[in-house]
Amino acid sequence: MKLLFENWRSFLNESRLLKPGKNGWEEYTRLVGEAYLAAPKFEERAVPSFQALIPFVNRMYKQISSKADIQMVGYHPYESAEELRQDYKKNKSMKVATIDAQHDIFDEETNAKFRAVHDYLAHITAHKSKGTDFTLDGEIKAYNVHLKTIPQEAVPALFTEVVGQVCAYYINGNKFAEQKICLLDQFDYKNIGVVKGYKIVNKELVKL
Repeated sequence: MKLLFENWRSFLNESRLLKPGKNGWEEYTRLVGEAYLAAPKFEERAVPSFQALIPFVNRMYKQISSKADIQMVGYHPYESAEELRQDYKKNKSMKVATIDAQHDIFDEETNAKFRAVHDYLAHITAHKSKGTDFTLDGEIKAYNVHLKTIPQEAVPALFTEVVGQVCAYYINGNKFAEQKICLLDQFDYKNIGVVKGYKIVNKELVKL
């Protein structure tokens, strides 16, 4: 886990609530990941939040399509975010994987569009076109970018889709967990690092 946080000073959590290390971001990652893995696959109460993402995705995808040649492909096209950025920079194109797109709310087309919007806003154009990486801190930076663009009712679903999934990926042996429609209530969706039942002392999580 330590390698994930070598460049922690560039972490886009403006308030810097936690620090790297076992009781800081690593503990937060563990708590979020375990909560995602333990959550039910489908919660009816989560449906409105996920549905609130759909109009945003369709609207943003239409705008992005006017700026980039988006190609849907049946494989994972890039090994790094830098490859994605270079493809866009040189060719004004970006490839989006359509595999592993099963989703209980989004159809396959919407899920692929969501990936395209996520990649463009976060990994290509964020931070004055420096973009973010395909790493844990990169994905959370991406999440913080998205927070400024989506409807408020969609924020809980976005947390599950981005922060929940990436944390589960790292604690699950770098393997993607199954797609879930659930809400992770114990975490503050806007102040990344805040967890119910814990207090922050010297930028570390301490269980109450």
